[in-house]
Amino acid sequence: MSLQTILIIDDAADHRDILCRLLRATGYRVLEVLPGPDALAQAMRVQPDLIMANLSLPGQPGWETVRQLRTHAPLANTPVIGTTVFTTLLSQLRIQAIGCTAYVDKPFDLDMVLARVRGLLPLAA
Repeated sequence: MSLQTILIIDDAADHRDILCRLLRATGYRVLEVLPGPDALAQAMRVQPDLIMANLSLPGQPGWETVRQLRTHAPLANTPVIGTTVFTTLLSQLRIQAIGCTAYVDKPFDLDMVLARVRGLLPLAA
């Protein structure tokens, strides 16, 4: 049985580290990539089961990364969890409009992260 794969796109090493440790300890295969053109290329190459993308990225905004992911057929239906420190009602609507399946606030509530991930990607028995 192969592990389900989660791709984390985030510019902050400490955020990637927290998510990687949590999700690997829970039984997922986790890959991480810095934002930018490599993130989209990595997602296309790996075709993960779920993507977690920081929406507040420098340079190419995370919003644009998610929009681009949604335009590629192999990734169009892949669940995407947006992560952000800016959660207002307007940003929640925007998060849904760009194609995120769910979002989690930063700083991370680890129980909420796991709940969101497990809701979208239950571990195989």
